[in-house]
Amino acid sequence: MRANVLALVLAAVVSTAPAVAAQDANGVAGRWLTEDGKGVIAIMPCGDSICGRIDWMRPPPGGDPNYIPRDKKNPDPSHRQEPMCGLQIVYGFHHDKDDPKRWVEGKVYDPESGDTYHGNITVVDANHIRLRGYIGIPLLGESQLWTRVNPQHPVCRAG
Repeated sequence: MRANVLALVLAAVVSTAPAVAAQDANGVAGRWLTEDGKGVIAIMPCGDSICGRIDWMRPPPGGDPNYIPRDKKNPDPSHRQEPMCGLQIVYGFHHDKDDPKRWVEGKVYDPESGDTYHGNITVVDANHIRLRGYIGIPLLGESQLWTRVNPQHPVCRAG
């Protein structure tokens, strides 16, 4: 009996492995350079949704390379001294049941303004995703094309 259960589990894993690998190859998980080149966002699974955190920030020109930017625009004053490195800014996106390349109904926090927007993410290809942030309805928003970065791209310090 035990051998039969193990054989069933193994067969299930082997039969789903190609589908999981194909989804990962064109999936949203990874490290993405924002359209303006100011930061890299690491997107990963978070339960049944996806989330993303700031994983690198371009240093200010001529500034102190050890400077650690803080979340100064956060609407909650108790969070304004938290480092922006590691800050979760993308959360709550769920896979669109009708389109395997879309993640919908998420939130995007903009640390430059302190505002939070609704958002959708579409996988364009293996190296690009399109993030649409909006207020109310997607028509009232802005899209950005993010580019996958090399795994050796630097990572910021949370300090």
